[in-house]
Order: sequence, then structure tokens, then C-alpha cells
Amino acid sequence: MENFSSIALLILFILSAGVTWIAGIALAKTTDTIDTRLKIGEAIGGLILLGISGSLPEIAITYSAAVSGHIPVIIGNLLGGIAIQTLVIVIFDFANKKKRPLSYVAGSPLLSMETIFAIIITSVALLATFIPAQKNILNTNPLSIILVFIWVIGLFILNKVRKIPKLSETTHDASPGRKHHQRRAVENHVFYAKKSTLSVFGVFILSSIATLIAGVVCEESGSIIADRFGINSGIFAATFLAIVSSLPEISTGLESIFIGDNHLAVSDIMGGNAFMLVIFLFADILSGKPVLSFAGHQDILFAFLGILMMSVYAASFLLKPHKRFFRLGVDSILQIILYVLGLIAMFYIF
Repeated sequence: MENFSSIALLILFILSAGVTWIAGIALAKTTDTIDTRLKIGEAIGGLILLGISGSLPEIAITYSAAVSGHIPVIIGNLLGGIAIQTLVIVIFDFANKKKRPLSYVAGSPLLSMETIFAIIITSVALLATFIPAQKNILNTNPLSIILVFIWVIGLFILNKVRKIPKLSETTHDASPGRKHHQRRAVENHVFYAKKSTLSVFGVFILSSIATLIAGVVCEESGSIIADRFGINSGIFAATFLAIVSSLPEISTGLESIFIGDNHLAVSDIMGGNAFMLVIFLFADILSGKPVLSFAGHQDILFAFLGILMMSVYAASFLLKPHKRFFRLGVDSILQIILYVLGLIAMFYIF
């Protein structure tokens, strides 16, 4: 791609982003259908599979960046992408047609716990950035390994507590919709309802392949574009690449909001935030380096920003603010302010 013109690369980046969006939506819908028919989400192994399938764009970008030696892109997309993915909830809040903010209609102790879990995972990843590269275990960051164990144990615990009715309690006039044990599925996706399970698997595989290829093209074309325009590759990955990999979550999340599954829309974002950081072990193995040990100041700033933004929602899911301004809750407005302040800090510091 080095010989391509900048315009050709930009077109390629946009086209691959479009493929990521379309294939990601199909992937999410087929995953839900397979989950309902085979009930794989009831087992811890199924939850792991669902987490992986939902983060294929990030996995593809990580793979491409790792084999190309673009370490800042991996860190920016995964660690820096937390803030962007959390900002997506603001879009859901705006799309919410209820009189109350999304954190009010969907908020519960369970949703707050899921958010705190994502905060814990991000905090551990942040700690990993302070471990020197030479203090590795078989070329991997020690905390990258621990992140995987924390994620699996956390999934197991959350899967258990989701079945406790008291933790899912909301206000009398709330509208959380269905929870994970009542996953949206076949009836919501009419196209797949009339297809055999084998056909659904076929669409799932094709969507997975398309998502992986598009993710690789996005990373390679994006890295060259960033280099030609003098943009820091880590910052480019934490913004533009992170937005591209979040497109499927935006579409499927909005669909959930429109059909009233408000809790699921937010829960899927927080679940994605937690899983993204587990991919660092995959990045370590592929690149042969403890990736998080090479994080720069901008990556650490983005990680802190993601923790701050998730903390606001963790609190609001319990406090349940009533007021909406310009169709947004106070918590969502605060998210926008925090993200803008983060970008301003990035501009002046780096």
C-alpha cells in the first residue's frame, strides 16, 4: 500500500470501515441467533466465545499492527479506544425516546457492577504500562496474563449475579428491557428466524472473514495515512481506528435502544470495554514484545480518561439522574465535556 496515493488510501480506509460496519452488524445478529438456539451464553465458554466474536474488528487491527510492528497502533486502539467506546453511550442516550435519561431507564446495581468490572480491567492494564519491557515473562507483560484471568473470573461472577433479581432492580417507571439471560435474538432478526442454523453459521463465518480482512486493511491504510499527514499513530488509533471498530456496536446498540433493550445496549458496551484489554496478551504473543510496556504518555492519558468516563456512568446507574437537557442526561453531557478536555490536554501536552 506504500505506493498508493493518499486519496486512494483514504478511499480504501473508508471502504474498509464500511465493510467493518456492515459485516460487524451481521456478525452481532448471527451471534445472537446462535446464542439463543444453542444457549451457549449460559456457559462460561459460551460467554468467552461471544466476547471474542463481538470484538473481531479490534482483533483484526491488533493482528495487522502486531505483524507489522506498529506497537503504538495496538496500544492506541485498545487502551485509548475505551474512551471512544464509552462515549458511544452518549449516542444511545440521545436516541432514547423516554422522558428520562438512559442511565435512569436502564440503570441498576447490576449495570453499575458491570461498569466497575470494566474499570478494574482498565486499571490493571494501566498498571501494566509501568512495568519495564525487560521485566517480561516469555516476552509478555506479566499483567497481560493476569488480565485474562481477571476477565474470565469476572465473567463467571457476573454470570452468577445476573440471575439475582435484587441486583437488577430499577425504579418503577424505568424501562431496562431484556437482560443477558433473556438475550435479544431470533424474533428480533426476522431474516435469520427463517434460516437454518447451518445457514446462520455460514453467514457468521463469512461475516467474521470480512470483518478480519477489513480490519487489516483499515489498520494498514490508516497507519500510512497517519504517517503521511504527520499524525501520531497512537492518537490516530485511539480516535479514528477506535471509531471504525466501534461502528458495529453503535448500529446494534441503537437497534437495541429502538426496540427497548436499553440495559443490553449499555451492557454490551461495558462488556466490550473489558474484553478489548484481554487482547493485549494476543498482541504480546504475536509481536514477541510486552506491548503495554511501550505505552506512551498519551496512551496513559486516554486510559485515565476512559476510567473517568466509566466512573461517571457507574455512579449514575445507581443515582439515576432525572433531568434531560438537549435530549441528554447530565452524565452524558459530562462525558462530552470530559472527552473534549482530554483532547485539549492531548493537544497541549503532546
